[in-house]
Amino acid sequence: MGVQKRNTNSLAVIMSVYKGDSLPYVQSAVESLFAQTYADFDLYICIDGQIAEDINSYLQSLPDRNVFIYRNEQNAGLAKSMNLLLGYILPQTNYSFVARMDADDINSPERFEKQMAFFSNHPQTDCLGTWAIEIDAKGKEYYRKQMPGSHAECLDFFSKRDCMIHPTVMFRRSYFEKAGLYPEDTYFGEDTIMWAQGFANGCQFANIPEYLYFFRLNEVFFERRRGIKHAKSILQLRRRVNKMLHYGLKADIYAFLYALAKLMPEKILNIIYKTAR
Repeated sequence: MGVQKRNTNSLAVIMSVYKGDSLPYVQSAVESLFAQTYADFDLYICIDGQIAEDINSYLQSLPDRNVFIYRNEQNAGLAKSMNLLLGYILPQTNYSFVARMDADDINSPERFEKQMAFFSNHPQTDCLGTWAIEIDAKGKEYYRKQMPGSHAECLDFFSKRDCMIHPTVMFRRSYFEKAGLYPEDTYFGEDTIMWAQGFANGCQFANIPEYLYFFRLNEVFFERRRGIKHAKSILQLRRRVNKMLHYGLKADIYAFLYALAKLMPEKILNIIYKTAR
């Protein structure tokens, strides 16, 4: 568990590291944080189970001033790791905002500055994402992913699929006060239910229409997102969302088709992923 220090910044960044991460990716992710034009934040890292020794050594070498490291002795998954960090952050009243970051992605230098400015100009917004450029394992551009902008557009889009790119999101503290923490009862898709909880409890969503994040697709990205188990989980997840938000029959039909796509061969799923979004 990390050592508690006196914090004065209003922004906390939460990131989880696990055994599947590699040192070059983790270094790039952290360096993109320290290169932010908005530098007044504290970084909270959860080491989720056993990790490679080179990553562990690197994390321990980070500046002590604004980096807080906590550990799960066993791999607990993303939702529990995020909730662990939020359990330390939210009792500290100076933190008004919480930003997500994944350990294999890269931020644009202006990401935090632009999100904080948006929050200042839109006090009703509780959850704010951005567009993202998806990159492959070597950093080559794969796809430019755009998301709906306004709250109404996000709510409509969410009847089909996620309206936020999870690691691009910055939350206002009010989000957790209204919607609670990450659900820990899903096989995957904890972010999907997190958005559903937000909509159901009156949270306001938005996305900045700029590419402020580089989202890495690793070698097994598509393989991990197909098959019977994943298809069944997608269907259960989307029907749960539809019930929570009263989206109706049309959304249930779309959920079935979405799940069906997960049974396609990997090459076809790759084509669907690029063309049907």
